[in-house]
Amino acid sequence: MTGPFIRCESLTKKYTGRNLTVTALSDINLDIQKGEFVLVKGRSGAGKSTLLNLIGGLIRPTSGKVRIGDQAISELDNSSLSRILANRIGIIFQSLNLLPTYDIFENIEIALTPKGLGKKEIEKLAMPWFDQFDLAGKIHYHPEELSVGQQQKVAVIRTLVKDPSVILADEPTASVDEETAKEIIGCLTGLSKEKSVTVMIATHGIVSEGYADSVITLEDGCLKS
Repeated sequence: MTGPFIRCESLTKKYTGRNLTVTALSDINLDIQKGEFVLVKGRSGAGKSTLLNLIGGLIRPTSGKVRIGDQAISELDNSSLSRILANRIGIIFQSLNLLPTYDIFENIEIALTPKGLGKKEIEKLAMPWFDQFDLAGKIHYHPEELSVGQQQKVAVIRTLVKDPSVILADEPTASVDEETAKEIIGCLTGLSKEKSVTVMIATHGIVSEGYADSVITLEDGCLKS
């Protein structure tokens, strides 16, 4: 493949209420290369989450386009987009979204349901990640039985088992201790360098720019030069 792996073209997102229109993102143009580790910085409300959600296809742009590889993500129908999200794009949400009535292994099983894998196949995919994040002995714990940092690790594992080519992470270290933050960022950096996974992390500035290949700064929905 030649050219950028992710391209945003004149990307704009507006939210219209009864008496007010809010522009969350305005005319964003970005090129991101395959395997690039990108930090998206900016204050709360700057548009970081909106940008990741648009690239991940979770919301539709008001105007403009998002392309990942040869796919125009912003133009796919819901069925095609669901397949892309199941197999190609991994999203680590700011809210962990773990299911409280299921243990953490079951949370991973449910996330992999679209792939139609058996239990043994899921164990083969998941257990190395549970080992890496020191959670192998806790796979039958429910989320409430884990610390916030451990829950965040489970949310990361839920994304990594999909073996995505793109990982979009919204403040993945905001609620965890420094050691856990280093584990998570170290893992994502490794995937970027060793497996050419394209990683975009939205952060208020908690994640050091030293990890990044490039830094994007948003201010009031616009790219800050």
